[in-house]
Amino acid sequence: MAATKVEFGSGTLFKAAGIVHGIMVGDALLVLANALLVLTPVLVGIIGPLALISLILAGPSFVAACYAFNRLYAHEDTGVFHDFMKSYRSNFGQALVVWLPYLVVLVVIAFNLSVLPGNLGPGTGTNPAQVAARMGLLGVGVMVATAAVKAMLLLSRFSFRTSDIYRLSVYALGAQRRVSLGNAGILFVTAFVLMMTTAWLILFVSGLVVYLICLNSRPLLKFVEIRFT
Repeated sequence: MAATKVEFGSGTLFKAAGIVHGIMVGDALLVLANALLVLTPVLVGIIGPLALISLILAGPSFVAACYAFNRLYAHEDTGVFHDFMKSYRSNFGQALVVWLPYLVVLVVIAFNLSVLPGNLGPGTGTNPAQVAARMGLLGVGVMVATAAVKAMLLLSRFSFRTSDIYRLSVYALGAQRRVSLGNAGILFVTAFVLMMTTAWLILFVSGLVVYLICLNSRPLLKFVEIRFT
């Protein structure tokens, strides 16, 4: 019986190394595309809240990373750099339109959390109403962030109208609960780790975080493809 010939580059370790390399390239591209966002801690002290404008470009770069990573996982990529730049150019305008409303809501929530009286520290005498208000705002913030992630993922894969992407991102919160909870968990754990360590860690883990979100969201993309295309 003739032995099956193993082609070069088809081994498990080779594929795993390719994925790790792709994630590293994607991480570098995300950091470069969001250079202003990376410098926000410095810029805030210089020009104040105007530094938040840097958050605007996070949407198109996230869409581009999702496009590149989904192709990487499916072994359909033509190189993470090439796929990232292709999506960044072609989806830039619509990504801004889709991302900005979510960003505005998240900024409003963050502002309200910052000015809400009291804090959650021990011995501060915070009353239950303040705790409930903070928890409610945090819950809404996580839901909005999860819906925004879904919208970016859908835009990276499908050519839907902007209004349809908004509707599907909200609809999928309930229709794909496991994906929603998984993405919310990834975002929560990432935020918690950054708060407990240093925000600069995002420079090294942004690619991995986006890749994990793409990996967790594959059932969502398949569901939308079967149901709505």
